[in-house]
Amino acid sequence: MHALTLQRVDKATLMLALVTALMGSGLSPGISMAGAQAVRVTGAEQVVFDWSTDACETLDYPDAPARAFRDADGRTQLIASHFINRRMVGSDLDRVVRDCTVIMGSGADADPAQFDDREWIHSTYTLDGSKIYALVHQEYQGQHHKAGCAVNDDRTCWYNSVTLAVSTDAGDSYTQRPSPDRLVASIPYPYEAGAGPVGVFNPSNIVRNAKDGYYYALVHTRPYRAQGWGTCVMRTGNLADPSAWRAWNGRSFAVSFIDPYTNMTADPEAHVCKPVSTRNIGALYSSVTYNEALGRFVLVGMVEDEQDGRTQAGFYYSLSSDLVNWSKRRLLMAGHIPSAGICAEDRPVAYPSILDPDSAGRNFEGSDGDAYLYFTRFNYDGCSMTSDRDLVRVPIAFSR
Repeated sequence: MHALTLQRVDKATLMLALVTALMGSGLSPGISMAGAQAVRVTGAEQVVFDWSTDACETLDYPDAPARAFRDADGRTQLIASHFINRRMVGSDLDRVVRDCTVIMGSGADADPAQFDDREWIHSTYTLDGSKIYALVHQEYQGQHHKAGCAVNDDRTCWYNSVTLAVSTDAGDSYTQRPSPDRLVASIPYPYEAGAGPVGVFNPSNIVRNAKDGYYYALVHTRPYRAQGWGTCVMRTGNLADPSAWRAWNGRSFAVSFIDPYTNMTADPEAHVCKPVSTRNIGALYSSVTYNEALGRFVLVGMVEDEQDGRTQAGFYYSLSSDLVNWSKRRLLMAGHIPSAGICAEDRPVAYPSILDPDSAGRNFEGSDGDAYLYFTRFNYDGCSMTSDRDLVRVPIAFSR
């Protein structure tokens, strides 16, 4: 489980423990206001990947939001990765099955300057179905390398970045350039034992904005020195060049990310992103798609929030016309987030994303009046987290 515990609205504390006395743990309809645009759940869960029957090994489970694309042979590939990355393949989103081939492993490099420790394929995008670009959530976990950390210190030794992987064989395998030529986004500070979790986390899927032609993605940032907490927006005109991404600085897309090991700077403030719409979206960043019915980009993520005078965890959504300014988040589906105090009867969930089987593009970056909300369902053993996690989906609808 990677950046699961980061997804909180309360930036003053970002506590690991969540309130366990939530109202219900299954599906709840999205909050809707008269005259407002809304997204709502319309049906029951459907299992896409059942760990008990489909897993290729114990560690084969969905540990990131589901992403999909259509390859050059007309197949649909779906990736909801762990740091041992595999895929599902089929004729369309309704017929994907597990392929046990490892499409990308993790380097487990003890040197944080290599940005090559544990790596999750988080975002894929292809122009032709043959060459696939992928944003990678890269965790340097110092506790596994005796990098000034205790063996069980899995949070304060956590240093995160985003890197680029590329497939040139239609998704059969992915490779990365050596550091620093793989780095997409990082904080402008080197690893510091005991300071974590810090860095740039969990890239959303990539979506092309038809208005300006740029490719956009959202990332999560934690408060550390000059870097603020929240959701940052970055964009590029060249998916092949990891250094071409530029992030929002509060006025324009002018922030260039730098490698703190090869480019020491006296002005780190110039190389951190400015989180957007913090009051409205908090820490939503998991998935962004363009919805034709609403004429807006739809962002989904998991947070804990105040709704109707009570604390409610679950999946929330927000709308935007420009990917920078977002509406006030609203509840889409109530549910427990995996954390301390959660047990099997709570049926915790995580990692939401929207995918529409009818989406016309190769990258499923759009939706119409109906789509699916994909997410991971955690199957606990009593009050203990296990590898038993299923990828499921529920139908959703969009209406003005």
